[in-house]
Amino acid sequence: MHAATLETLIDLAKARCDAAQVRHAAMQRAAEQARVYLATLQQYAHEYDIRARCQEGDSRDPSAERNQIVFLARLQLAVETQERELESRVTAVTLAAQELAQCLQRRRSLETLAERRREEERRREARRDQKIMDEFAQRAGARAAAAGLHAETVKEGQEQ
Repeated sequence: MHAATLETLIDLAKARCDAAQVRHAAMQRAAEQARVYLATLQQYAHEYDIRARCQEGDSRDPSAERNQIVFLARLQLAVETQERELESRVTAVTLAAQELAQCLQRRRSLETLAERRREEERRREARRDQKIMDEFAQRAGARAAAAGLHAETVKEGQEQ
């Protein structure tokens, strides 16, 4: 895979992770709002139930009694509905967290791959440089040896 392609994939993975983090945070806020709303409903139902019990000794007309029963039933339905909504939102938070974890893992994998590629390129470059230095040293040695032989030959030629 070409380095530029890999960098593009890393950039895309970063963007996906950022989007997944935003979704996860939004899901967490939504779940917290649902939790607060459920607590409010439960508290209201509890308070209403206490007030209704205090008034049991009082004489009430049958229609008020029926209205109270209907209201309590609706309130209980609202609490149950909100409990299901909270469950749904908690599930969404869990799924968003899993998506975020997978996204981060993919990004780390791509970054690791890119780092390995860069390291391999550095090793290749170092081997290339070492090969060039070895060849240069070999040529310099050969030239020095040739120059030494040439100097001996010239010296021998001068002695004769």
